[in-house]
Amino acid sequence: MFRLLNAEIYKLRKSRSFYIFIVVTIAFVALMYSTMAVMNSSFQDSADSGMTAMIQDRMQTSGSIWDRIHIMDFMQEIFSGDVMACIIGIFTSIFVIREYGSGMMKNIVGKGRSRSSIYLAKLLAAILASVFFALTGIAAVLILGRIFIGADAFTGELWKNLPPYAALQLLMTCTLTAIFVMIGELCRNLAAGISIGIGIAAFPALILNVVDMQFAGQNITLSQYWPVTRMAGCPFDGFTAGYVAETLAVSLVWMGIATGVGVWHFYRTDIK
Repeated sequence: MFRLLNAEIYKLRKSRSFYIFIVVTIAFVALMYSTMAVMNSSFQDSADSGMTAMIQDRMQTSGSIWDRIHIMDFMQEIFSGDVMACIIGIFTSIFVIREYGSGMMKNIVGKGRSRSSIYLAKLLAAILASVFFALTGIAAVLILGRIFIGADAFTGELWKNLPPYAALQLLMTCTLTAIFVMIGELCRNLAAGISIGIGIAAFPALILNVVDMQFAGQNITLSQYWPVTRMAGCPFDGFTAGYVAETLAVSLVWMGIATGVGVWHFYRTDIK
């Protein structure tokens, strides 16, 4: 098992797509900050050109836009949209499925290794990569926040809430990765895996939100039991023991289902 895991980590280090998606993650964060910087500059230019105080108040352009935006707003944007889920889904599909196309997986299985060990080693390596993507996004938000917003953004409240928020998001990141690894195992086709991964990242959350509307009067929110919407709805303050326990339960259930189905399919299906 440890030799297989070391081999998977070695392949991860040699993977070009791994470094490409690190750059993509940083570029997305930089784009968010750059967009806000352009908006701030545009608003300031409008104010300097003679915009009346009433219009400034209505458009909320008085002062700097950075005074109304916090680091955690950018942090939530990383995990609340489909960006991180799509990055994880596409990379995991490439990392898992390409070995079926190249015949490498058939050679690994032919050496007599336990199929469960092979699958779990691949899963752990994919989780390690996904966690690194998430940590890269968090680090990029903090570093660029220091550049664009300044030191005043790093308040005591931020440092108090960031660790539990990051821990919960990393937990759901691991769960989401297990689902994408399962999808890669089930389809074993790169184009299909990427397409299904993107679809899984985006559409179930939209469908579940519509379902939530049907049960609006009954306090039933099925969408919160799906990892993507759980990531999007994660608060950045006021964490309760109940919410943390529920998040842990959701993670363990989906992790167990995805891993179990993936290992079962890997055992039962021939590798061509």
